Amino acid sequence: MLKTSKLSKLLFFAAMASLFFACTGGSGKGSSDGPVISKKAGKNEVYVHLSSDLDKINPITSTSANASLVERFLFYNLLESDPNTLGLTNVVAVARPTIEAIEREVFGEMVNGLAISYEIRPEATWDDGTPITAYDYEFALKVIKNPKVDCESLRPYLEFIFDIEIDENNPKKFTIFTKDQYILSESVSSGYLYPKHIYDPEGLMDKFSLNELSNPANFGELSGDLDIIKFAEQFNSEKYSRNPEFVVGCGPYRLKEWTTGQRVVLEKKADWWGEPFVGVETRFDNYPDKIVYEIIVDNTTAVTAMKDESIDVMHYIPSKDYVDLKENEDFKALFNLHEPIAPSYSYIGLNNKSPKLEDKKVRQALSMALDYETIKKVISYDLAERTVGPVHPNKPHYNKDIPLYPYDLNQAKTLLDESGWLDNDGNGVREKEVDGKVIELNLEFLLPAGSESAENIALMLKNNMAKVGVNIDIVQKEWTVFLETVKAHEFEMSTMSWMMGPDLDDFKQIWHTDSYNGGSNYVGFGNAYTDELIDKIRYELDEEKRTAMYLEFQEILHEEAPYIFMFTPKNKMAFHRRFDNAKPYLLRPGHFENEFKLNPTFGAAAAQ
Repeated sequence: MLKTSKLSKLLFFAAMASLFFACTGGSGKGSSDGPVISKKAGKNEVYVHLSSDLDKINPITSTSANASLVERFLFYNLLESDPNTLGLTNVVAVARPTIEAIEREVFGEMVNGLAISYEIRPEATWDDGTPITAYDYEFALKVIKNPKVDCESLRPYLEFIFDIEIDENNPKKFTIFTKDQYILSESVSSGYLYPKHIYDPEGLMDKFSLNELSNPANFGELSGDLDIIKFAEQFNSEKYSRNPEFVVGCGPYRLKEWTTGQRVVLEKKADWWGEPFVGVETRFDNYPDKIVYEIIVDNTTAVTAMKDESIDVMHYIPSKDYVDLKENEDFKALFNLHEPIAPSYSYIGLNNKSPKLEDKKVRQALSMALDYETIKKVISYDLAERTVGPVHPNKPHYNKDIPLYPYDLNQAKTLLDESGWLDNDGNGVREKEVDGKVIELNLEFLLPAGSESAENIALMLKNNMAKVGVNIDIVQKEWTVFLETVKAHEFEMSTMSWMMGPDLDDFKQIWHTDSYNGGSNYVGFGNAYTDELIDKIRYELDEEKRTAMYLEFQEILHEEAPYIFMFTPKNKMAFHRRFDNAKPYLLRPGHFENEFKLNPTFGAAAAQ
C-alpha cells in the first residue's frame, strides 16, 4: 500500500480549521430589529458575482479561475475535496481507491509505480441515462494526453499515468498504472469524467491506447496523426466549451445559458442520478433551482448590485467596501458577512528573461521597494498577512525561517548599483549597456483593468522606484487580453494571485522550466537544479526528506526573487440571508452555492 503522511495532513487541516473559525465574521444573524423586507423573498435562485468572464467551460481546456467555479457543479469527478474536512471524499466513485506499490517495465525500463483501483457508483449515469463507465474515464485521460488538445498546463500532472485495465465483467471497475509514486497520485487520478459518446461520437480516440499516448517516444508521430488533429480541433472548439447541448457533465446542474461578458446560467437537472444522496453529503446537494453567475468587472458596481439584492453572493470583496459593509446595518439585515483566511497569495511577477530583470539583484531591489505595512493597513485594511512564498503559511512545510523582504529604498539603491544600473547622465533614470546598446531602466507594469487595489499598489511601487532611479509605466488591459499577454510572456511586470489547495504542493506547473511554454511559468524562472528539485519533491514519499526539499526550494525562490510575494488575504464574503445553509469554507471560492437552502419565510414581508 502507498505510504502517505496522514499525520501532517491532519495537522494542517486542524490548523486551517482553527484559523478559519477564528477569522470568520458574521454570526448568521442580522443586525437590524423588526421584520426584514427583501425583494428576493421566496426566490430559490442564487446570483453569484464573478469579477471576469470565463474563457471556456471545459475542465480539460479551460484555464481561467472563474471557469473552474462554474465547472464544479457541471462536471463531477471520482473524488472531490470535502469543504468541511478539506480531505478527499468519494463522489462518483463507490469509495476511495485501493493503492498498491508495483514494479513494472514501462517503455523499456523497470520502474516503481502504483496500481490505483476504482469502482464507479452503480447509480452514476449521464444525462441521457447512459451508464458512466471506466471507458469514459479512460477517454478523458486519452484526451488530456492527445498532444493537440489545448491542455498544456494540465498535461504534466497526468504524465505519471501510463496504462489502464478495465474489468471485463464490470465496466465500472478499473485499475490505472503509474510509472512513478507521485505524491498527489490519489487526488490527481480521481478525475476526469467525460461522456465519450458525446465528446467523440466518431470514435476517433478509440484508435489509440492510453499506453501508446503516454509514451513520450510517440509524441512526434501522434502530433502529425490526422485523427489526433481532427479530434483535437473538435474538442478545442466552442461547440464543446460553451454550447449547452454539448457541454455535458455528471454534476447536479446543466449549462442553460452563457452570454459573453454578462452571465452564465446553470439550472438544476431533473432526475439526476445523485438525487438519493442529496442532504447526505455537501457535494451532492442541489437545492437552488438555478445558479446565475453575474459577470461584473468593476467591483464598485458589483457592491452596488449586491446592496440592491441583484447579487446574493460575493467573495473577495474589496477591503474598503467590506469594512464599510460591516458598518451598514441595513445591509447586514439582508446579508451575512464572513472573512476566513483565503487559500491564495498575491504577487507581482517579474519576467526573468527580460534583459532589464534577468539580474536577481534588480528583482530583489524591486522586492524592497514596496511599503508592505502601508499596503496592509491602507489598501488591505489589515485583512491580509504577508507571505514569503508559494506555500500556505499554515502548511507544515512552509519555511517560516525565511526573513520577509523589508521596505528599504537605500538597500534597493545599493542592489541596483551592484547590478550595474547607474544614472550616469543624471536624468533620474538608471541605464546600462545591454548587448552593445545603452538602455534605461524603464519597466512596464501590466495590470488587469478594473482592479483598484492592484492599481494602488502599482502606483505606490512606481512612486517608490522613481526615488531610486527606476521608471515604471502602468498599463491596464481587459482581463482576457491581460491573461493572454501574460501567457505569451509579453510583459516585464504583472500582478495576479494564485490559489493554493489543501494537498501537498507540486511546483511543476508554475516553476518548472518545462512549464514555460504551455504551463504557468509565465516569468521564465528556473534552471537544471531547480527542475531536479521540483521533480524529486513530486515523488518523495518520505515526509522528512520531502520537507527538507520544500524548505530549500522556498529559500531559492526567496534568493532569486522571480516574484514579489505579497500577501495571503482574508476572503471577504457576503451571503444573502434568505438561504439558511449558506456557510463559509476555506476551499476556494469560500462557498458552495449548491447547498444554499431557501428559507421561504425570510423577507416575506415584502409580499404584503
